[in-house]
Amino acid sequence: MANSVMEISVNRAICLFSALLFLAFSQPSRADGVLIADDNFAKYFDQARPGDIFSIYPGRYRIKKQVVLAASGTKDLPIFVQPSGNGKVIIEVDSPVAFKIRGANWVFENIEFVGICDNHSRCEHALQIAGKADNTTVRKVKFVDFNAAIKGNGEIIDGRQYFPDNVLIEDNVIYNNTPRNTGNPVTPIDVVGGRNWVIRENFIADFAKGAGNKISYAAFLKGNSDHGLFERNLIICEWRHKGGARLGLSFGGGGVTNPNYCQGRSCKIEHYKGIIRGNIIMNCPNDVGIYLNNAASTEIINNTIINTAGIDVRFNGSFATIANNIIEGRIKDRDGGRFRHFGNVIVEDIKDIFPGADLYDLTPEDMDDLEEAAFGFEGRDFCTGKPLEDWVGAFSQPMACRIQDQLKQIGDER
Repeated sequence: MANSVMEISVNRAICLFSALLFLAFSQPSRADGVLIADDNFAKYFDQARPGDIFSIYPGRYRIKKQVVLAASGTKDLPIFVQPSGNGKVIIEVDSPVAFKIRGANWVFENIEFVGICDNHSRCEHALQIAGKADNTTVRKVKFVDFNAAIKGNGEIIDGRQYFPDNVLIEDNVIYNNTPRNTGNPVTPIDVVGGRNWVIRENFIADFAKGAGNKISYAAFLKGNSDHGLFERNLIICEWRHKGGARLGLSFGGGGVTNPNYCQGRSCKIEHYKGIIRGNIIMNCPNDVGIYLNNAASTEIINNTIINTAGIDVRFNGSFATIANNIIEGRIKDRDGGRFRHFGNVIVEDIKDIFPGADLYDLTPEDMDDLEEAAFGFEGRDFCTGKPLEDWVGAFSQPMACRIQDQLKQIGDER
């Protein structure tokens, strides 16, 4: 009898152990906190689940083929991609696209992407945010030598359009070491469709297009997108090299003609209810600092625009409220575009306000000249992000930061 009981107990133990082994090996493994130390990113990201944290070991990696990120996190449990520890992670890209994000709630932080394509037409995007990739965040990432380092666009799935919404592009550095020798579009942040994109506190510079029409933009939102925000960005069209027609920020860009690429399959309006505030846009001598192309109900508030042609409001679909900006140049309506303006300081020579502007010193000669802001327009201070209502331009006075310091830090990290 005792032997029978013993056998039953042993058999039950074996069955329980076998069941536990089966459950352990049949459940999808979690990559929470997984360390990545090789170039095979797809091997890791294909298994991604909500809450996973992919930590890349410091070093230099290379991507020669697009990696698709199809899994989705959740708002409460996003999927992180970041370095492990304090070391630098550099991902060299020899592919048209490095990472194509198709799932929602991914967060990229503190990584450096470098395009290494001999043919400039090949290195298109470091990150392509597409389709259902809602709530993507790209923060403190450096992008060097791409045509459109960050690309946003829709996808048609089972006959239905999907566009990434609620995307945050914040505190990144984007520039090219040389003009891009390509006829392909050159726009570091190139977004077609989507709602509620926030592009904040980025440094974007030296994005020349060296072939084709030689027209390039720092960033645009177009394709019937809506409620986009450009805030507290530093745009220097010509920083370390010159040439081409480089424009600053835009709602509408060069426009979209194929309705399949436009949200709702309508391209009549390129952007609706966009805001451009608290930005510094400099050294776009061959074109405008802000360009609106069929951009309806746009607000342009408390920006400082230096050494550009100014602002263009173009085509019948564009209507803008332009208030409390400092503009070297002019505001121009073109081809039926309309605007109203309040409290702007418009000058022919910015040195009348900022004598040291050529050296990126934006200390005003007389602060009293900038204390005549029109009432009722809430901007943002470039340095602090706090509400700005009493001053004209992108700064509260006295300024809480210096452009020269920011440029020195970026230059030291090159």
